[in-house]
Amino acid sequence: MEKIYLVLTVFFTLTSIVLVWRLILRRREMSRFARELKKQKNPDYAQPVKVSSYSKDITDVAAVLNELSDIRRSEHIEYERAMQELSNVISGISHDFRTPLTASLGYLQMIERSGELSQRNADYLSIIISKSLFLKELSDEFFMLTKLESGNEELHSENVNLSNVLTEAILKQHEWTEQRGIAAEFDITDGITVTTDAYCLSRILNNLFSNAEKYTKDKFGVSLKKDGDKVIIRVFNTLDDEVHMDINKVFEPFYRLDSRTKDGSGLGLYIVKLLCDRLGWTVKAAIDGNIFSVEIALPF
Repeated sequence: MEKIYLVLTVFFTLTSIVLVWRLILRRREMSRFARELKKQKNPDYAQPVKVSSYSKDITDVAAVLNELSDIRRSEHIEYERAMQELSNVISGISHDFRTPLTASLGYLQMIERSGELSQRNADYLSIIISKSLFLKELSDEFFMLTKLESGNEELHSENVNLSNVLTEAILKQHEWTEQRGIAAEFDITDGITVTTDAYCLSRILNNLFSNAEKYTKDKFGVSLKKDGDKVIIRVFNTLDDEVHMDINKVFEPFYRLDSRTKDGSGLGLYIVKLLCDRLGWTVKAAIDGNIFSVEIALPF
């Protein structure tokens, strides 16, 4: 009887060990399987899901997942190709559109300066020039947008005196602020130098100031400050009472402030966000009463 009990004890012990060991192996296999699945989240990862056990359930799942991954990769490649073709078409159209429009604007402005028109015709011409300038701005924004979203443009980093660049950009705003009696408030810290793409920086500032020019009511300001290991650029302006803004949508494409008197493509701040993301900067917008501001933080 004791021998039978001993045999049963040994049998159950060995069985338990085998079951526990198999459970450990299965958990290890599932852990490896999970790691393989995580790799598949990257559309550029082209390796199939690998399994090291002979469990039929796991190998069947892996086979199905590999088929789905192949289909997804093919669709992703086709999508990228189609988007590149669309980007090239839009870029080409935008370029072909901008060239004659720029020439037409030049001739219209020459006619305006000639002073040989009646007051009524001069007013009509002023409207035509204004609308043509808007079309040019729109085509420029589309051209920039297609280049950004294609991801083909390389960044060219260089040392940039941000204080000087920002000051020069501010001086270019003097004409419209002076004409409209806008109160200007500037606080620029001297000697701040950063490493960045000068063209992207210029485009960001142009879009921020263009947005301010469209919507400023009576006060416009810019500041540049150091904050620890960051540099903070802040651009703000007051808004008319008739302007209604959804602060959560200002960086969305084609979002325009609810104002019947202002023209805009709705792409300016969206492009600012794209450029900041590409440069590794953070950008946020805020509204306090009737003061709208955009703040950009970049590494120092």
